Amino acid sequence: MPHRILSEVQLPDFQDRPKKEGDILRTAEDLFMQFGYDRVSVEEICREAGVSKVTFYKYFRNKFGVLEEYMTIRLELGMDVFNRIRAADASLQEKMAALIAMKESAVSHFTPVFYKSLLSGDEDVQAFMQEWVIQSMNGMRAFLEDGQKSGEIYSGYSVDFLLHVWTSMSEIARSESMLKMYNDDMVKLSQDFMNFLFYGTAGPPTQDK
Repeated sequence: MPHRILSEVQLPDFQDRPKKEGDILRTAEDLFMQFGYDRVSVEEICREAGVSKVTFYKYFRNKFGVLEEYMTIRLELGMDVFNRIRAADASLQEKMAALIAMKESAVSHFTPVFYKSLLSGDEDVQAFMQEWVIQSMNGMRAFLEDGQKSGEIYSGYSVDFLLHVWTSMSEIARSESMLKMYNDDMVKLSQDFMNFLFYGTAGPPTQDK
């Protein structure tokens, strides 16, 4: 299975939105990636997008509304890829490789400063991200259950146990100390994280196995 192609997470272009709304979303994305969510203001978004505040508030209730819309689109694109991988006619090993590639693709589009601003965001940001963590966990539950039904994942493991390990490892991977250890190389961190979860200390199988 060409997992690199299957796993590529596309960036939103907002071409389906009214021009001004798309301009706001594209501008906010650029500013968030440069400076982080918390250091960007509505005034800066409006100035860079060339729109008035009246126009801004026509589409978004506040700055968080822009982030919420932008991240929802990004995360939905990622879930679409996940669902394609899960439904693919492929072995569990091939699907695991595809999921690792998907994670790398998604993370590569985020800058360290933006990623860190999400982790340290206010209550609205944290609540929003938690909703998507839950959705991600539900998707992984289905993936693991598929693997147990096919006999490719050891059925003696409780899926709840596997998800608990996943969640615990995710929290460690998101920590400031881990990002510092990897010198903010989130792609490498994501790759190691996924490989360890799927393959343990032995690492992923080589191509000739």
